[in-house]
Amino acid sequence: MIDYHTHSHVSHDGIGRILEHARRAEEIGLTEICLTEHLDFYISEDGFPCCTIPTETQLRSYLEEIREVQGMCRIPVRAGVELDYKPEADYWIRDMLQRFSFDFVLGSVHNVGDWPVSGPKELAIDYFQERGVLQGCLDYFDIVEQAVATGLFDSFAHLDLMKRFKPENGKLMRQGVLRDRIAAVLDRMVATGTGMEVNASGIFHPAGEPYPGLQILKLARDRGVGMLTIGSDSHRPETVGRGLEAALSLARAAGYRSLCTFERRQARVVAL
Repeated sequence: MIDYHTHSHVSHDGIGRILEHARRAEEIGLTEICLTEHLDFYISEDGFPCCTIPTETQLRSYLEEIREVQGMCRIPVRAGVELDYKPEADYWIRDMLQRFSFDFVLGSVHNVGDWPVSGPKELAIDYFQERGVLQGCLDYFDIVEQAVATGLFDSFAHLDLMKRFKPENGKLMRQGVLRDRIAAVLDRMVATGTGMEVNASGIFHPAGEPYPGLQILKLARDRGVGMLTIGSDSHRPETVGRGLEAALSLARAAGYRSLCTFERRQARVVAL
C-alpha cells in the first residue's frame, strides 16, 4: 500500500505539515508515501520572466522539510511534485527540473489556455459551453500529448480529468474520436517511457470512479503502458490513502500486476 499523490501545506490548496501526512500514512499501514506538491508556472505577458507557485525559496524549504521528516518516520517519505504543464512555460519547466532534485515528477494538465478545466466547477462547465464537449476534450488531450511528448515526467496524473464535472464525458472518452485520441496519447507514453497514474480521488467526485476508469486502464495495458503509479490525491492528513483499495482493485482488473515507486527519479517495481 503506497500513496504517490498527496499534498501538504506546501501546495496552495493543501493543509497540514508534511509530518502529519507521513504519520497518517504510518497509522493506516502504508509502506511508502510521496508528497506531490503542486508546481505551477505563470509567465508574464511579454513572456519573461516566469514565476512559480511555490517559489524557488519555498521549494527549497519543502525539500528541507522532507529531509527532516524522513529522519522521523519508519516508512520512506519521498519528495515529489505535481507539475502543471503549460506549453508556453516549457523552457522554464525544463530549467526548474534541472536545478531541483525530486524523487518523483508527476505531470498533469489543469488549464487549457486561460480556462481552469480542473475547477472551480463553474469555470470548468463554462469551458465546455464555450468550446463544446468534443472540442473541449480534444483541446485538453492536445496539451496532455504535448506534455507526455517531452519525456519530462515519471508518470501522468488523472488522464481522463474531463469527466470530473461532467461524468457523462466518461462514456464519450471510451468510444469514437476521443478513444482514438486517448490511444494516441497512450502510444506517446510508451514511446517516452512515461507511466500513468491511477488516481483514486475520482471515486469521491461526481465521476464515481478513479481517473482513469477501467476501460481506459485496459486500453493502456493493451497498448503497452507498463508503468503504473497510484495515489489518493489527498490534500489533508486525514484523507491520505483514501480510495487506494478500490483503485488497486481496478488496476488488477485491468490486468496490471505491479506498481512503481521512485527514488531520485529511478523507478522500482512493486508487485500488486
